[in-house]
Parts: sequence; structure tokens; C-alpha cells
Amino acid sequence: MNLIERVLDPIWLESTQMRLEFWFLNEVFVTGTLIQFGLLLLCAALAWPLSRPLRRAAQRLNARLSGVERGLRLAAVALPNLCYPAVVLLLVVLVQLALGETGRPTGLLNLVASLLAAWVVIRLLTSLIRDREAARGVALLIWTLAALNILGLLGPAMDLLDSVAFTLGERRISVLTVVNAVVLLVLLLWTARILGRFLTGRIDRSSVLTPSIKVLTQKALHILLLTAAFLFTLNYLGVDLTAFAVFTGAIGVGIGFGLQKVVSNLISGFILLLDRSIKPGDVIELEETFGWVTSLGARYVALSTRDGKEWLIPNEDLITQRVINWTYLNNKLRLPLKFGVSYHSDVRRAMEIAVEAAATVERVLKDPAPVCRLIGFGDSSVDLELRVWIHDAQAGVVNVRSAIFLELWDRFRAEGIEIPFPQRDLHIQPGSEIAVSIAKEEPSS
Repeated sequence: MNLIERVLDPIWLESTQMRLEFWFLNEVFVTGTLIQFGLLLLCAALAWPLSRPLRRAAQRLNARLSGVERGLRLAAVALPNLCYPAVVLLLVVLVQLALGETGRPTGLLNLVASLLAAWVVIRLLTSLIRDREAARGVALLIWTLAALNILGLLGPAMDLLDSVAFTLGERRISVLTVVNAVVLLVLLLWTARILGRFLTGRIDRSSVLTPSIKVLTQKALHILLLTAAFLFTLNYLGVDLTAFAVFTGAIGVGIGFGLQKVVSNLISGFILLLDRSIKPGDVIELEETFGWVTSLGARYVALSTRDGKEWLIPNEDLITQRVINWTYLNNKLRLPLKFGVSYHSDVRRAMEIAVEAAATVERVLKDPAPVCRLIGFGDSSVDLELRVWIHDAQAGVVNVRSAIFLELWDRFRAEGIEIPFPQRDLHIQPGSEIAVSIAKEEPSS
């Protein structure tokens, strides 16, 4: 008999009605279930005033965490909405324990506690997970575990997974062990990521550490957390870490020969971080490349130039080649600007005008003050050099030179000071004979 025939069969409908009535009369409309239902309503009513102080405290915490890592901030945003169901869950668990001590039934309380716990955990975890697909996977996993627990199938399902196993050396590894290890590794990596970002933010806001020490500390912390997560998972699986160390050492030697350049760049990167010769924000010049350091990586240094290009320079090149660090000791940089005036000009007045012109440019520092020096007598001009200081070379150097030269040009024209161009004087001695001939091409026939 199919489903349609059963629905249309009056005898089947009557038997189904009798079974439902029997279940309601013996399972629902009984003293124990009604007591549990009343206690649930009481827990829901009491949780509302009890959760209000917690909600206000969660809102204050959310305001204080407004500048921290995004994952923690999202969790803080979700906390106020979780206060009420969390308090209800706590009260239900307390009532469940109290009824269990008296020997009364707690089936309905167990069901509600499982559903509330799954809902609270899902809301909290999904608020911390940025990837929506991963959040849905976590929610599906938790709801599956809750459903199996409610139906009483969680224990048999775990026994089934544990029965499928294989032997690796002296260690028995079952499917349940592998599943637990994968879940443990994911949780540890996720925790390490959240903890690493939180500590990285703390390190970035530190005013005591130098930029190089900050980068070195952050990278060492990141490697330490990941290594700890993998080692803890391997220890859970029963892997002998001593043998693993020997094995990885042998692999490391083989990889070292094949990846010498990569290893060299890694070591060079740590050297740069330790000796602090190059730091994020420094303005450096390497061969024909000029720009400021935006980040120090494990393999390369990112260099940003004024034309918008991002140069990825291997760390080894910064160790083995000559590098000009314009901001090694401090951010001040002296710019020499060479120019000349004609011999019949007032040189002292020209030097004063040059200093005045430099002082009008906003980026030129007042201390040290601009100075102008006479550096030589050229073929066509008196050679001068204006020396100015700036403290923001990453904002550009050519634009400062251009602004000073334009101001100098305007002031020299106003003062009548000539900027000469190369020229030659021809002197003809008395009595000299000059032969002049004009060659004209004959037109072709």
C-alpha cells in the first residue's frame, strides 16, 4: 500500500490517530512533561531581567574593542544578542541537573538544552568566520551533532567510525581519530590565526619597538603559533616527534641544496630585521631604483616608487650590493641644487635671493636652515650651490627641486640677475688676414 492509499484508507487513519493520541497522553500530557514545560517558561521569564546587565556589559566591551582585529570585533558585536539565549541555556542546565538529582524525567529539558547550545555556538562561531561558505559548513556540522545527540545516535555513530581503523606501526588509527585530528587542527589553526592577528595589532601599536623589531616579532610569532598547532595535532595522532625531527632534518638538507637562493633570501631577511639597516618607511636607492620601503617580507623587500611601481627586491641583493639608505639614522635629507650666475651679476645678492627662495617652499626645513655656497668659477658663470634639508623624502625629491628653481627663476628675473648659457668670445688680432670664400654648387644638368 503506497502513501496515497494509506491516506485514503480510513482504517490506517484511525490507527494513526490512536497512536498519536496514545503518545500525547503518555508522553506529552503527563505530569513530568508539563512540569518541564512550566520550568522552561519560568527560565525564559527569569532570563530576561538577568541578561540585561550582561547585555549592557557586552555593549561596553563592544565599544572598547572598536579598534582591534576584525574577528574579535565581529564577536563583540554578536555578544549582546547572545546574552539572553545564553542565560536561558544556563538556567535550563541548572534545572536539568536539579531534576536529575531528584530522579524526575528531563527529556524535554535535554532537547531544549541541546538546541539552545547548538544555536549559541553556531551564532558565536559564524560571527568569527569571515568566509560564508566555511560558516555554513560549521553550522551544518554542529546541527548534525546536535541532531544525532537528540536522537540518541551520537554514541553509535562514533562507535561506527571508531570501528573502521588501520594500524600504523604500534599505533591504531581509526576514522574517528582522523576526523578528530582534522577538526582539532582546523580549530588550532583558526585559534592561532585569531590570536596572531590580535597580538600583531598589539605589536603594531607599541611605541617602544622599532619597525624592524615589530616585523621580526610578528613573523616569529606567526611561525611559532603554526608550528605549535601542527605539533600538537601530530602528538594527538601519536606520531613520534623524535623520528619526525630526524626525517624533517634529512628532507631539509635535500631541500637546502635545491633551494639555495630561497634559503639565502630567508636568512638575509632575518639579518635585515636584526641589524635594522633597512626598515619599513626608509627611503633607499639601489642601482637605478629609488623609492621607500613599504614592507619587509620573508623573501623580498617591497619598494614603492614615485611612478606607482612596486619593486620586489630579493633580500640577498640588499645584503650583497651597495645600498644607499637616505633615512638610515634620521629622516632628514640634504638636497644640493647647483646653478650659476653671470660674472657681471652681484654674486652676494644672488646667494641671498637663493636662500630666500628656498625658505618659501613649504617642505624645506627651517632647521637646518638653507645655505648657499660659491663652489667655483666656470667658463661662462660663477657656480653656486644651494643646500636645503627636507624630512619627507618619500613624498618626492624632484618636486622640491622644481619648486625651488621656479621661485629662484622668478626672483632672478625681478632682480635683473642673469643666468648665463655657454658662450665663446672670438678675438681677432690686429694685422690678421681673414680669407672668406663662398662655395656655390653648380646646378646639375
